[in-house]
Amino acid sequence: MTVDPAPQPAVRPPGVLLIGGVLVVQAAALVLLAVRFMLTIFGPDPLSVGGSVFMAVLLVLLGAGLVTLARRLAGGFRWPRSPALVVQLFLVILSFPYFSAGNPLFGVLLLVPAAAVIVTLFSRPVVQFTVRPVGSGKML
Repeated sequence: MTVDPAPQPAVRPPGVLLIGGVLVVQAAALVLLAVRFMLTIFGPDPLSVGGSVFMAVLLVLLGAGLVTLARRLAGGFRWPRSPALVVQLFLVILSFPYFSAGNPLFGVLLLVPAAAVIVTLFSRPVVQFTVRPVGSGKML
């Protein structure tokens, strides 16, 4: 009986680090937005306590999901590529109303990192890093 040899440690390509960094920054922005929603509860004119708490919890969970995607992608797993792509596509779609509403700075802040992640997700080094055989040909 042969034992599968340990996989050789792969060097993370810069694209994986770029994607992970953008995902972590987006997660931090979501957590800051969640804090802002929580602060509206204690403001002079609270809109809805239940709605603010719900949005804060939802945003924190989304932020935790983005951090998980960044960690697993940096670890070489291939499954985080699809959810990361979906999130970035939503950000591209959400960026266009800011251009037409006369607030192009927010549109650019949403569009440029999302476009960079989308392009980098399909780059050869990132795909090769996340779809590499381990041991007897099994995919990681």
